[in-house]
Amino acid sequence: MKFAIINDIHIGDYRPHKGIYRKATPHAEKLLKSFVQKMNKSFKPDFVVQGGDMIEDTNLAVDKKNYKKGLVMLSKLKCPVYHLVGNHELKYLPIKFLKNAFGYKKLHFSFDNKNFRFIFLFTKRSYPSKEIKLDSSQLKWLKKKVNTNKKIVIFSHYSLVPVDTRGNFWFSERPDRTFIKNYRQFLDAIAGKNVKLVFNGHLHWNKKKVLNGTHYITVQSLVENTSDKVEGPPANAFTLVNLEDNFAFVKVLGKGGLNYKIKI
Repeated sequence: MKFAIINDIHIGDYRPHKGIYRKATPHAEKLLKSFVQKMNKSFKPDFVVQGGDMIEDTNLAVDKKNYKKGLVMLSKLKCPVYHLVGNHELKYLPIKFLKNAFGYKKLHFSFDNKNFRFIFLFTKRSYPSKEIKLDSSQLKWLKKKVNTNKKIVIFSHYSLVPVDTRGNFWFSERPDRTFIKNYRQFLDAIAGKNVKLVFNGHLHWNKKKVLNGTHYITVQSLVENTSDKVEGPPANAFTLVNLEDNFAFVKVLGKGGLNYKIKI
């Protein structure tokens, strides 16, 4: 079985941060179109995960327009697409709009395929508050979903555990904006269960952490400018995952890409 992840696409305005155009947003639509073509012609995944922050927030009207644009482009994939919600969606877009756009009853869900269970979590950030968390009803649901003999893969936008952000362009001094605040409750919910892999985006870099036997993998943004140039090229990063009975092969393409072989 194989799937792909594309995250932090950031369709929208081109704006500097710390004097650098670190998100190469003018390239987002072209790169997204290219990703769809590569998936359909070459990798041919069983499904694709859109990992959140598909847009760069501007205002309600512009964000709705850009979000619909991204959904139309992803609809050209010849496989199912599963959507996560990121913080840039939540700035202006109502949750009701997002549910309707996806056709979802809830923004957290799961499905089984062969001997795997795939779980998608809604890591909500409230505005204007900076609090990031899984709500109590979702944690209760999660406890039931991890009660299985199947091997479990979890997807979220934010990290579900604390991570070392030293050297990160965006969050070196703001680690609190990278992971859920009730991570201990999450860890309690999955303790002793068969959770093998957890994927997240948001931090705009590649990183791996192993905790209690679970591999937590943060993957790079499609449009991150990793050069030292004010208007450097995008990373053009996306992730390919092959799952076998006993191993997962994870490959992040693009600038600064990597390969992991993980026993599961």
